[in-house]
Amino acid sequence: MKSLISSIALAVLAVSSFASAAVAQDGGIVAVLDVAKVFKVNQSFDSEMKKIKQDAEDLKAQIQQEQEAIKAEAMQISQYEAGSPDRNKMEAAVEQKQASLRTRARQAEADLLNQEAGIYYNTYMKMQQVVGDLAAKHGISMVVRFDGGSVDPDKRPEVIKAVNRTVVFHRDIDLTNMVINGMGPRIAETATNVK
Repeated sequence: MKSLISSIALAVLAVSSFASAAVAQDGGIVAVLDVAKVFKVNQSFDSEMKKIKQDAEDLKAQIQQEQEAIKAEAMQISQYEAGSPDRNKMEAAVEQKQASLRTRARQAEADLLNQEAGIYYNTYMKMQQVVGDLAAKHGISMVVRFDGGSVDPDKRPEVIKAVNRTVVFHRDIDLTNMVINGMGPRIAETATNVK
C-alpha cells in the first residue's frame, strides 16, 4: 500500500514538474482553476440541474403510478380459469404493458441523461470561453485544473482523491473566483462564501 501511494505521489510530481518546466521554458504564467467550485456556484447550471432532478422525480412517480395500474390489472387475471382464452389474452396484455413501460422508462432515462450531459457541456464550454478570455487578458499560457476542497483524513476515498490531485501546490495564481464572476450569477447559498 505504501509503495502504491509513493508511486502515485511520484507520478503526480512528475506531471506537475513537466507542466511547470514546459511553461517556464516559454516564460508563460501558469494558473489554477477549481472547476468543481465553478460548477457548484453557477446559478444557471444549478437551476438546470434542479430541473433535471425534478423531471427525474416526476418520471419516477409516473412510472410507479403506471406500475400500480398494471399490477391492479394483473390481480384481475386470477378471476379467470387457468388456460382459458380470456386469461391468456389478459396475461398477454399485461406482459405487453409491462414491456412497453420498461422500454419507455429506459428511453426517458436515457433522454434525461443526455439532457444532463448537454447542461454539463454548455456550462463547460462557457467556462472555457471565460478562462480563455482571462488567460489572454492576463498573459496566462496554461490553466491547470485543481481541487481546492478540504480533505477529511479519516475518509479513505477523500485521502486517495487528494493524493491523486494534479496540483500539489500553487501560489496565488488561482483563477477560480474570476471565472465564477465571469460565468454569471451565483447561487444564493454560496454567494457569500465565495469572494
